[in-house]
Amino acid sequence: MTPTEFLLSRIAEDVAAARAVGPDDGKAGEDGEAGPARHRARWSPARVLAECDAKRRIVELAHEATGYDMTVDLERDSSARAQSGVSFVGDRILKELATVYADHPDYDESWRP
Repeated sequence: MTPTEFLLSRIAEDVAAARAVGPDDGKAGEDGEAGPARHRARWSPARVLAECDAKRRIVELAHEATGYDMTVDLERDSSARAQSGVSFVGDRILKELATVYADHPDYDESWRP
C-alpha cells in the first residue's frame, strides 16, 4: 500500500464516520455549558467533512508537485529518489499527513518523517 492509498482510505473512513453522526444541531450540551458545545462544534460532522475535502486536495497537490503516479508506484520511486539524495516535497507532505493515522494497523513506519 502506498502512502496515497493509505491516506485516501483513512480520509474515506473519516468521511463515513462524520456522515454517520449526522448534522450538528449547534445546541449546548446537556449541562448547558458553552465549552462542550464549542468542542462539539469544532469536531462537528460538517467540519470533519470540510477537513477531509482539504486533505484530499492536498494529497492531489502532492501528486502534482512530484509528477509521479503515487497511487501506483510511490515506493519504488521514493527508493530511487532516496538513493539519489533527492527528496520531493510531495513525498514529505504525504508522509506528514499520514502520521495523523500512525496508530492505524496499515500505517508503515517507513513513512514516518
